[in-house]
Amino acid sequence: MNKNYTLEELETFLSGELSAERKTQLEESIKTEPELLKELSALQISLEAVELAGWKTIIAESQKEFISERAKIQIKPNRTSQFNIGTWIGRIAASITLLLVGALAVLFFTTSPESITSNQVGFSLPVMRSADQISSLESAYQKGDYEEVLELAKGVNSYDSRTYLLVGLANLETNLGLAAEEFLTQIEEENRRTSNLEFADQVDYYLVKAYLMQGKITEAEERIEKITEDPNHTYHSNFGRLDLIKLQILKIKN
Repeated sequence: MNKNYTLEELETFLSGELSAERKTQLEESIKTEPELLKELSALQISLEAVELAGWKTIIAESQKEFISERAKIQIKPNRTSQFNIGTWIGRIAASITLLLVGALAVLFFTTSPESITSNQVGFSLPVMRSADQISSLESAYQKGDYEEVLELAKGVNSYDSRTYLLVGLANLETNLGLAAEEFLTQIEEENRRTSNLEFADQVDYYLVKAYLMQGKITEAEERIEKITEDPNHTYHSNFGRLDLIKLQILKIKN
C-alpha cells in the first residue's frame, strides 16, 4: 500500500474533490506507481459495492450523528482541564474511517466465485412428454443422479440441444467446469448453424458458473452483462450490478 496518500485523499480524488495541487501530484504518481493505480481501482470498486450493499448509508448516518453531537457540545474554559477537543474529534473521525475500511475488508474477504453463483437456480425439465417417452438420461437428470447422466451420455450417438444441456448441467453439478463449458457452447454452435435460439438463455446463465469454476472472470463478466442488459432475458433479474463489482474484485484478488 502506498505511503504518500491517505485513504481519505484517495476517496476525495475519486469523488473529484481533491485540491488541484494534490490532484496533479497524485495523477503524476499514478503514471509511475502501478500499485497506486491498483489501490485506486480497488477503492473505487469497493466504494460502489459498499453503496449498493447499503453499508454507505450506515456509515453516512454515523457521520451525521457524530457531527450533530459535536455541535451540541459546549466547551467551557477550564484551566485545569487537560482534555484536547481536537484530539477527541480526530479519534472519532478516525473511527468512522475505520468503519468504512472494515466494510471494505469484509467485502473483499467474502467475495468469491461462489458468492456470485451461490443462489443460482437449477434447471427443471419442462414436462412435454409422457413417462414412457422420457429417455434414461433425462430420467437420471430428473432424479438428480448426475453421475449416472454422465455415464449414460457415453452411449449417446447423436446429441440434440436438450441432451447437450442436460449433460452440460450434469458436469456443472459435479464441478467439471471445462466439460460443462464444452457441452453448453455446443448448443450455441448448433443454434448458429440452424439460426435457432433453443436454450440460449440457459446457456448464458449456466456458463457464468462454468467460467467462474475455471477462473475465466472476463468471460463470466461478458455473460452477466449480456443477461443484465437484456430486460427480456429469462434470467435478467438473477444478476445485478453488485455481481459485476464482485467480478472486478476477483480480478484484483487474482
